[in-house]
Amino acid sequence: MLGYTTMTTNGEIIILGCGGSGGVPLATNYWGACDPAEPKNRRTRASVAIRTAETTVIIDTGPDFHGQCMRETINKIDAVIYTHDHADHVNGIDDLRYATIKQRIMGSEGYKMPIYGDADTLEAINTRFYYMFQESLDGLYVPMLEVNVVKTDSTVTIGELEIKLFNQIHGINRSLGIRVGDVAYSTDVSDLDDKAFGALAGIKTWIVDCGQFGSDTTTVHANFDKVMSWNARVGAEKLYLTHLTPRIDYNETNKATPEYVECAYDGLRIAF
Repeated sequence: MLGYTTMTTNGEIIILGCGGSGGVPLATNYWGACDPAEPKNRRTRASVAIRTAETTVIIDTGPDFHGQCMRETINKIDAVIYTHDHADHVNGIDDLRYATIKQRIMGSEGYKMPIYGDADTLEAINTRFYYMFQESLDGLYVPMLEVNVVKTDSTVTIGELEIKLFNQIHGINRSLGIRVGDVAYSTDVSDLDDKAFGALAGIKTWIVDCGQFGSDTTTVHANFDKVMSWNARVGAEKLYLTHLTPRIDYNETNKATPEYVECAYDGLRIAF
């Protein structure tokens, strides 16, 4: 079950990380149900890169962002979209300083990395990582990021990419869903409203949160049964499960799911 992984002339989505908030294994070297001998069970925190020949957009910069960029040879970043402000999705933001500095060295004087997110998310990031947005008294830190507040249910154009954003329910919070072409990315989602289903209409491939398998429940992430009920309405031809915890073994889960459903893995490439 390794379909939809060939690069086309249009672009690709790279799974930088497909792990839950603690990754797999957890920091205590806890693998849970995951077989340590299977490389696809080693998961960094959830993030993707949307890449064409001209443009690279990152969705979330978690704690593993530096290593993800090295692994996938990401040499230039044109923008970052933040789905929400949880630590496993933003705590690698400091590495954007160096991506920005590189642009300045290459001749873009005064360049700031564009970041996108809803107002609440960007306000939280600004509070926690204030040194990325303002000059420190000693002059060591200077502003590195250009803030772009977006509304849910809107479209962002970055380079030649048109990226559709839509609102997702994430427990008592919310997150941004992402659609580019016929591929959608829904991390950190526990429920969807009619507008979200409208944004997902017609997709062929869906990278979707599945924090638990079967009927196990959680208030902030979808389980497998819920994902399947959603897709009965969406009708995606291929599902990749992401934000996977140590409870979800790659091979065993793939055996237990329909042919068109597969666990994502770090480094997976999906054409759009």
